[in-house]
Amino acid sequence: MLKIYSPKTIEEVKEYMKDHSNFKLLAGGTDLVLDFKRNKVKCESIVSLGKISEFKKIVDDEDEIYIGAMVTFSDLIENNIINNYCNLLLNCSMSMGSPQIRNVATVGGNIANGGSAADIIPCIISLGGILLIESEEAIRRVSCEEYFENYKEEGLKENEILTHIIIPKTQNISGYYKLGKRNSLAISRVSAAVNLEIKKDRICAINICLGAVGRYPFRAKELEERSLGKDIKWLYSEEALEYLEGIVEKSIEGRKTMPFKREATKGVFKRALD
Repeated sequence: MLKIYSPKTIEEVKEYMKDHSNFKLLAGGTDLVLDFKRNKVKCESIVSLGKISEFKKIVDDEDEIYIGAMVTFSDLIENNIINNYCNLLLNCSMSMGSPQIRNVATVGGNIANGGSAADIIPCIISLGGILLIESEEAIRRVSCEEYFENYKEEGLKENEILTHIIIPKTQNISGYYKLGKRNSLAISRVSAAVNLEIKKDRICAINICLGAVGRYPFRAKELEERSLGKDIKWLYSEEALEYLEGIVEKSIEGRKTMPFKREATKGVFKRALD
């Protein structure tokens, strides 16, 4: 019989993970419940994280924002800190599924599932976000970008849990857009997140992250480098979009979806800039 454990503190979770195996962590359950119904998951116990209050907080900590792993997408939309400093996360959250899904789907769950089409991951990467990962033995901080670049080494181990996402506070220009099969209910077919800083009408820093055009979301570093020192209007130019095309083509070369995604990414990128 499947056992369900509902800890109330992070310490209780870590202790349970140390002493048990063959369990699954339950956040919002939007993916895990479906996997159970499809018989894709077999385990002896479920660890429900819903009673851990610390996981549900968004904290303004001077230069950083701490987002608990159990914060939902609806929480992000309604939070003043996110509205003031993270327009990118606001855009993403508003495009994330139906209101019913946004009410239960969590930031931590979206990241931990690690899917190419996960909505929040390109945003966290473009914002320079840090993942706080804990176990009974240690606490480690790893950039979201590095986490997915080196997933085999940096990915969550069986005795680890993602507790918080840390976002640097900025007043940068940022945006997110995704293209799905149909409106916001769809899983992303292509997505883009952009975070840039302008000084004297020139781009002095920029992070561009693409989703659903590779195994994991990744930064378009060649385009970023070419953008430095240029007017923001250059990002809409044919030259910039050709660089973007080349990046997508290289990432998913040989796939049947490549021609479509190569073209679609250009439109998604421009919408993210808007």
